[in-house]
Amino acid sequence: MGSRRSYSYGLCLLSVLLLVSPATTYGLKAKSTEPKREISLRPKSPAQRSRSVRYPWDGQLVRGMALGESTFVRHLPDDAASGRFYGTWQLVQLLSRGARRVAQRFPGARLTIGELSSKVGGDIDGHRSHESGRDADVGFYMRRSDGSVYSGNHKFVEFDANGRGLAPNGRLRFDAARNWELVSKLVSDGDARVQYIFVSRGLRQLLLNTAVKRKASPDLIERAGAVMVEPGHGNPHRSHFHVRIYCPPTDRPVCRDVAPFWTWYPGAPPVTQVAMTSTSAPLAPLAVVQ
Repeated sequence: MGSRRSYSYGLCLLSVLLLVSPATTYGLKAKSTEPKREISLRPKSPAQRSRSVRYPWDGQLVRGMALGESTFVRHLPDDAASGRFYGTWQLVQLLSRGARRVAQRFPGARLTIGELSSKVGGDIDGHRSHESGRDADVGFYMRRSDGSVYSGNHKFVEFDANGRGLAPNGRLRFDAARNWELVSKLVSDGDARVQYIFVSRGLRQLLLNTAVKRKASPDLIERAGAVMVEPGHGNPHRSHFHVRIYCPPTDRPVCRDVAPFWTWYPGAPPVTQVAMTSTSAPLAPLAVVQ
């Protein structure tokens, strides 16, 4: 009886993985209930609240909140001088909660954070987006080839589809277990709703395979498979995650979202857009602005 149940569980998850391939992601309907909300310190008044203005690629940030370093968060050394670690309150709290969750499950883990936005948003060198406080570059957790945790000089390291570091970092490996722990927390967060996690196709598959091995729920795997996307052009994101969240409801309509609108979109999508449903025709991967 036990082996029959395991076999049925495996078939169920295999079906989910097939459903969330990049070519069919845009026809997906999430079936999960709303994630449990966590208690966190919110701004006390609207005057203290951050505000995302317009779009990620053409926007501004009002009263941006800084994501500081902590026992479980560190700034990317190459970006430390720029000071572009500002985002909306929702994005900063999301990343902090995710890093804390990984550190709880894997003691000593510390998340490397690249650039978010400047304090007032707007154009920043090296990015086509990151203008309105809703985008963040997040480094991968890594291991050495012998399996030991890598905690050395944390830079963004490129990995191939098998999770092996590309030259000159051939001895490093993509830590699928810790990276999946992070992704699972980000996509199930109840305050900040993730629209995209840009990452290469090969690493995306490693993460989904890890989710199956760890017996994550089909709903969680479905949601993660939907938001993890390799962009159709430009940087394939082999060295880091690029996390983007939807506009906080309190920032609309000054803050503007564009499709896709997953079923966990907070509130009603703009009337000029169509929310993603199970009856939507599958679309090709979008050439999104990263």
